[in-house]
Amino acid sequence: MKKYYMDRRSLNFLRVFTFLIIICIIIGLKYLLYYLEGRYPEYFEPVKITVPEIIVWIFVILLVTAYVVFLMIILPLWYRSVSYTVSADEIVLRSGVFFKNTTYLKMSSVQYTATVSMPLSTYTSFNFLLINAYGGRLAMMFLSRSDMEEIHKKIQSYLRSRGGL
Repeated sequence: MKKYYMDRRSLNFLRVFTFLIIICIIIGLKYLLYYLEGRYPEYFEPVKITVPEIIVWIFVILLVTAYVVFLMIILPLWYRSVSYTVSADEIVLRSGVFFKNTTYLKMSSVQYTATVSMPLSTYTSFNFLLINAYGGRLAMMFLSRSDMEEIHKKIQSYLRSRGGL
């Protein structure tokens, strides 16, 4: 029985990528504000702070708040809570930040597996193992490439030993 965890490189990649997207959205909102100021100059003249400026700053504050709360607090807690345990008889997925969830999958019910690796997955750890079984599917997400291949080989050897392949 071996326990596997999600790779933290994917969390770091998600943080950086989302930060870049938020910066692009903020820049886009500022350009929208400049466009509106050029298109409707009479609306921006009398008052220093206008309604479109307030709306843009509200969006910026909401984006930054969502980024901090989700990617800096909740997502790391979720990464810490997810674990996969693979034994000879079953696969166990434990997860949950606010509500704990445990999923059991018997090895005898596994039909087939599929591996999904995104481009540059050695750096981003966007490796997924999909396990299809009778009546359901279990997704093992954000595994390191070596862990994904190790789990995949264990399941494939089990399927071969029972005559499934």
